[in-house]
Amino acid sequence: MPNRQLTRSTSNRIIGGVAGGIAAYTGIDSGIIRLIATLLILFTGGAPGIIAYIILWIILPADTGGSTGLDQIIGAFKSGNQNSNPNPNDLR
Repeated sequence: MPNRQLTRSTSNRIIGGVAGGIAAYTGIDSGIIRLIATLLILFTGGAPGIIAYIILWIILPADTGGSTGLDQIIGAFKSGNQNSNPNPNDLR
């Protein structure tokens, strides 16, 4: 049996690729996974399902390179915090 790993899909995604990754891992159609997730979110009041999705997005690596959602968040903060003005005395 091949060594399978649960990852986020980069090709079958609507928001973060979590449902597409779960679909690829389980062999179930991604539309069914999304329908189940939507129903669970609706019947549980929303918060538990949304929090679970966010946690999975943060911890699951992408299927193409292993970067997680947390890596993407950190990268966005690093690129946003880079000072384009190397001289602090230059007040443009």
